[in-house]
Amino acid sequence: MNKYCLKMCLLLLCAFLLMAVIPAGCAQEGSDDESPGGEVTLVDLMKREVTIAGTVEKIISLVPSNTEVLFALGLEDKVIGVTDYCNYPPEASSKESVGGFADPSIEVILTLEPDLVLAGSLHQETVARLEERDIPVLVLEPQSMEQVYETIHTVGTAAGAENRAKKVVSEIRKQIDGVEKKLAALAEDEKIPVYYELYFDPLMSIGNHSFIHEVMTAAGGKNIFADINDNYPTVSPEAVAARNPRVILYPDDHGTAEMVSEQFYARPGWVEISALKEKRIFGVDSDLFNRPGPRMGQAVQEAAALFYPELFDSR
Repeated sequence: MNKYCLKMCLLLLCAFLLMAVIPAGCAQEGSDDESPGGEVTLVDLMKREVTIAGTVEKIISLVPSNTEVLFALGLEDKVIGVTDYCNYPPEASSKESVGGFADPSIEVILTLEPDLVLAGSLHQETVARLEERDIPVLVLEPQSMEQVYETIHTVGTAAGAENRAKKVVSEIRKQIDGVEKKLAALAEDEKIPVYYELYFDPLMSIGNHSFIHEVMTAAGGKNIFADINDNYPTVSPEAVAARNPRVILYPDDHGTAEMVSEQFYARPGWVEISALKEKRIFGVDSDLFNRPGPRMGQAVQEAAALFYPELFDSR
């Protein structure tokens, strides 16, 4: 090999190495730049292995909480279909509807030709039919705060938004850590007993397996039905009165505050409940508190402010 050929070989080698180094440098943690598309195999919350080949450009979400995750990750331009129940953020309502949460239209989904579908546990038939068409489907329906973090990371990896997923998770953790710091000096016997009325006919509350129980606990509240190993137990009015909550929360879609208060005061024994005596009955955004999604840090902050207004800014 003469000197000229040797020089050219060295230049080509340097150019190759430079091209290999630049993408790695662009994928620094915390950067907004994302990883290039490629085949990736992920495990969803149903423990299924799902392989996604190539860059994901068209996503359909069949679960409202997953739709919130997609928008939180800045992937709204890739969302081509949602259900009628995907109402947050408001921009989600402008996306094409694929039907209801329980009964999405398989025909509409196929017409949209998605690269990826995010489904829930009740979509087994839909998942099977989509997989017959080689459309990858991730079943992601978080039931706990840790599963929300896991879902955000999984969606970020699937859609090439891993760094943004890390940022979103970090921001949620900061919100919750901030609440925890303000509550640090609170003794266990100083924590507020809370009753969360999930439904009113029959009365349903939250057991220690529910996502809402985790939110209440992270906000420094003591769920009065924390001893029940269930998600959403049916309870009696007498049991609520006997456990004497100091704060009552209910989803604000149950009715006006005046109407709900009248119902509470009419229940046997409830006029003696501390929450009613102190008028600490609050309607809360049902989607914010009931939906395990990327707004759970906000839910913890709002609950903590209701429990301990002296420690947090009141609404």
